[in-house]
Amino acid sequence: MKKLLLLLIFPTLVFSHEKIRILDSETSKPISSVRLISNENVYYSNEEGYILLPENTGNWEVSAFGYISEKVKIHPETVFLKPKYQDIDEVKIVSIDFQKILKNVSKNYDKIYYNEPQLFDISIRQKAFENNEMKLLMVADGKFWSLDGNYNAKKAFNGAFDDFIQIQLDHLRYLKSEAFGNPIKSKKQNVSHDNVGDMFLSYELFRTLGLSNRKHTKASGKLLNDNGEEQEISFLIKNDENMIYRGNILYNKKDNAITHFELDFEQSQSERRKLEDEDGTSYERQLGDGKIFFDYYKSGEKYVPSKMGYASEKFKTITEKGDFEYRSAREIIFKNFQPAEDKKLDNPINLSTSYWNNMTVAKDKGETLLTKEEEEFINEKSNEIQD
Repeated sequence: MKKLLLLLIFPTLVFSHEKIRILDSETSKPISSVRLISNENVYYSNEEGYILLPENTGNWEVSAFGYISEKVKIHPETVFLKPKYQDIDEVKIVSIDFQKILKNVSKNYDKIYYNEPQLFDISIRQKAFENNEMKLLMVADGKFWSLDGNYNAKKAFNGAFDDFIQIQLDHLRYLKSEAFGNPIKSKKQNVSHDNVGDMFLSYELFRTLGLSNRKHTKASGKLLNDNGEEQEISFLIKNDENMIYRGNILYNKKDNAITHFELDFEQSQSERRKLEDEDGTSYERQLGDGKIFFDYYKSGEKYVPSKMGYASEKFKTITEKGDFEYRSAREIIFKNFQPAEDKKLDNPINLSTSYWNNMTVAKDKGETLLTKEEEEFINEKSNEIQD
């Protein structure tokens, strides 16, 4: 009999905050990933368009890719953002060399982005699904320390992640984890650095340039909007393995800075891979689709992160006992920024493992806002899973 892992304390929530909703002014649909900066603190809307704010927040700066930014002094319950364009297909096609922009930003990375030891208060959220059923929800607050805001390939190759990045979880707000049904015991492969690399814009710029420069690959860029100071750019990369990569960039021309970067990957049409697990059982693996995203804003003379994460879907494991399809997501919101010293965090997590397994869930839920889907998963009764 397999036991499910369940660490959960779920008291009645009492908020001393105001809940704001961000909607599209044309469609009245909720907008996710809207950034709101107030009193030098950063907040984001969730998948349902809601943001939870302390009651004493000052003037708001509200922004989202593809929308006209707003400064709000009066605090309404609903904020409407106006889209810059209705349909991307209606945008006048103007070609642009996005690879040149990526190269220039990478070359001048330390001049653009804060490159000294840095410390952030963060919120982190991670979810996983199997065959469209949620299996994991983890929500926590903590700290994020970086040596210089840059991915260090040499230290990563030697497994010394702690030398340039550390995360500490101070308050594990929610945790519920159930057993997955997939019977495959995957062989230990060479350790992928993507789990850590995906936390650094420099890593993604290098990888995107690599994808666009491969043989038998076509790459193109399109200018969507130019207001004189900022450009909104989309790009497309196609290779001969039925893999497609689409991206969006918000580029500040004056500072030579990318302030929003999103890479959408479509790999679910690629060829399946035939593998064997630790017991010699044959199975197939199908790559999936997803996106990786970053937001940055200017603090002083340089730029610092406000949000990063990924979302993936359609990853499949095909076995004799059935097919198992997966989707997952992780987001890190950098709630505030401060320069730091070389001194590292007191209790950093191991980034190579499921670091929440042995942690205790806090009774205090803090400034936590769950979606309906997350609330249903947390509240549903769970039974032991039978063989």
